[in-house]
Amino acid sequence: MSVLKQILRPVDSGLDHVTERVLARLQHPVARQVVYLITAGGKRLRPALVLLAGRSGPRAGSRQRALVDLAAAVELIHTATLIHDDIIDGSILRRKQPTFHHRFGTERAVLMGDYLYATAFAALAELGEPHVIGYMAEVCQQMSRGEFLEVESRFNVQTTEAQYLQIVRDKTASLIAASCHLGAYVAGAKPQTLERLTQFGWNFGMAFQIMDDCLDLIGQERLVGKTLRSDLDKGSLSLPVIYLAGELPRAARERWFAPLQRRQALSAEARSKVAKAAHESGAIDRALQTADRFLRQATQAVAERDGIVLAGTYRQLARYAVERVH
Repeated sequence: MSVLKQILRPVDSGLDHVTERVLARLQHPVARQVVYLITAGGKRLRPALVLLAGRSGPRAGSRQRALVDLAAAVELIHTATLIHDDIIDGSILRRKQPTFHHRFGTERAVLMGDYLYATAFAALAELGEPHVIGYMAEVCQQMSRGEFLEVESRFNVQTTEAQYLQIVRDKTASLIAASCHLGAYVAGAKPQTLERLTQFGWNFGMAFQIMDDCLDLIGQERLVGKTLRSDLDKGSLSLPVIYLAGELPRAARERWFAPLQRRQALSAEARSKVAKAAHESGAIDRALQTADRFLRQATQAVAERDGIVLAGTYRQLARYAVERVH
């Protein structure tokens, strides 16, 4: 059993119901094409956070079906973002499987992502909760803004830490925070509990993505299960590379990243060189320290157990975020 699966055991049965609900939503023959990606061993972290946060509300038992439907919608939205992201990034692997666009073509992949978004919002509308559908609509806008910001920052060696963190907040942390917020909301959690769980989601999401970007440089593709060094390949600077670029003398920085100035991707040899330098210079360690800072804030948000059910599970998730190898 994987470390994450052990941590999420308190909501394991609920996650099985989520998968069943997702598959039930994808009965159309065209939509069934994406089932292989949904069942290919993803972390299911976001729907798990919906169910976990729902435990801290007094209506957790009576709203279990609603929580499962919400978690299924979140999983559909997340899958849609992965499909679209993989097209933009040109990735060929996702969850140790061919990406959707690599398997079925870009046109089908774009349409499938749109279909999953629409299916998710149909499920959200059935909940009859105006706050839920409005909140999620804002989050989807935020994720799109984050994607736009990332595309606009490509090939820019002057990308700052602040710009990078804004992209991460919009593109990744927003949906993780929404999973915590809406799960607690649907279960009727108290306002202070709702706020603390939302803050956990924001900070956990920031740390999780920073760690993901570190793994993109130093991870093993066999373990990570997706195309590595894709950030550098498409001209995007992750936090460790931003730190490295800031520490290099100007002449060395211009020499190392010269192709980016011409809006060209770095060669495989250059990407390996940058990854090695980021590790040896301490840039990756510095990025991990930044991730740890967000994790401390996440842990502090759930430190007071009053109102937070399964507080230990949140702390285990925080540790997992920085100790994982994939």
